[in-house]
Formats: sequence, C-alpha cells, structure tokens
Amino acid sequence: MKRKAANTKALLRDVLDVVTDGVVVFGPDDRLVMCNERYREIYAPIADHLAPGTLCEDLYRAWGDLGLFDLKRGSVEAQIAERVARHRDPQGPFELHTSELSIRVEERITADGFIVGVHADITQRKRTADALRLCEKRLREFEIRNADRFWTMDANLRFTTLVDYPNSHIDDSPNNYIGRTRWEAAGVDPDTDENWRRHRDDLLARKPFSNFTYATKDEDGRTYHMSVSGTPVFDEAGVFTGYHGTTIKITDQMQDQEKPRNNK
Repeated sequence: MKRKAANTKALLRDVLDVVTDGVVVFGPDDRLVMCNERYREIYAPIADHLAPGTLCEDLYRAWGDLGLFDLKRGSVEAQIAERVARHRDPQGPFELHTSELSIRVEERITADGFIVGVHADITQRKRTADALRLCEKRLREFEIRNADRFWTMDANLRFTTLVDYPNSHIDDSPNNYIGRTRWEAAGVDPDTDENWRRHRDDLLARKPFSNFTYATKDEDGRTYHMSVSGTPVFDEAGVFTGYHGTTIKITDQMQDQEKPRNNK
C-alpha cells in the first residue's frame, strides 16, 4: 500500500514537472507538501527553503531576508502579512510583485484542506505592457509635428523602443537600433570623435540635450543627417532609468546648406 502511494506521488510529481507554470501544494497545517520544477525556477533565490514541511510564512520571510521585496509597495512585514492572509483565504487571482519579478498567483483550498497554488511568471508580459503604456504617454507628450521618430533608452543608454510617426521621413528600420547605443547604431567611436564624445558625456551626466546632429548611412550606403533631442527619465525613487526623445531627419536641410558652398 505504501509502495503504491509512493508510486502515485512520484507520478504526480512527474506530471507537474511538465506544467509550464509553477505549482505548489501546502497541507492543512500550511506546510509545504510538494512543488514542481517550474515553481523552483521562479523562486530560485529561496530554493534551499523549498523543502517539505516548511511553513508558507517562512518562505515569504526567507524572501524578505534576501531583500527581494519591492519596498515601494510597503514594508516587508506588511507585505508578508498581506500575502499570508491572501494565501489562507484565497479570493481569486492576484499579482505578487518582488524587486525583480511579477507573478500571477491563483490558489484554491481543496475539500480536505490542502492549498494548491499556480504561479505564473508574467514579468516580461508586464514589462511589455508597461513599455507600451510609456510609449503611448511619451507619444502624447512629444506630439511635435515635425518629429519623425519617438525613442526610449534604458539606463545603459541602449535603445528599447522606436516608433515612427505616421509622416516619418526616416527609411531605416527601428530594428537596427534596438539593444544598441546611438553611437553603435551610427557606427562611430566616441573615443575618437569629439562631437560624439561630448554627446556621450552629456548622456552619462544625465543631462537633457537638444538638436544633437550627426550623419550616418542607411542600409543602401546613402548618407543622411539626423537631429535628436532627449530628456533623462527617473523613477519615483529618483533612480535614473534612461532617456526618451525624438528624432528629425534633416538631410534635405543639410543639402540645401551645402548648395551655396558648392556653387562658389
């Protein structure tokens, strides 16, 4: 009988390990019974505490001891109390936020008092949604008629978002910029170009800038000129998170300026 129960438990564990979300089971005494591999991956920082018999509250406290709570959402003790209360009296799905992750949690109490929880890592989905909301907000803020492109950079000065306005004159793809700094995308070295060095220094100093102009080439090797302006962005805690700004293609203006010189 014991062997049959052990085999059933092993089969259940194997089944849970192929589930894409984290699954955890607590007993009527609120102590951990089992969890699948995905749950361990999501909560990797406290993996050493995920042993059968551990109280649910102790897992939250282990998380707090590592400084992984998002303190913008309240004190550690207040967050632990709220989460334990939700856990013991499930009222439907909710989002659990840490300093690094966003997790959708849904828990249910079985007829015999066990608490089964499903934890889905929605961090990337949340980041994408937040980026889209930020993009929409910044697009409204930067409703400048002659701008061709709206862009955002992260704290490492690498492009994260590029959106062309409906009447944009820029031909090159935004994909050429994502994940790169402006000078990397332009193919220049700020250490050897004074104009770019000053621009990089301004960015590193978190300064707003206006009408920084530069020349680069498109995918067909044609030279075109850009004018960019940007503003540093800081979160609620005053931490620098990157830049946002606009780009204007000024190739025609630059060529018009060159014509009188060429005619002399």
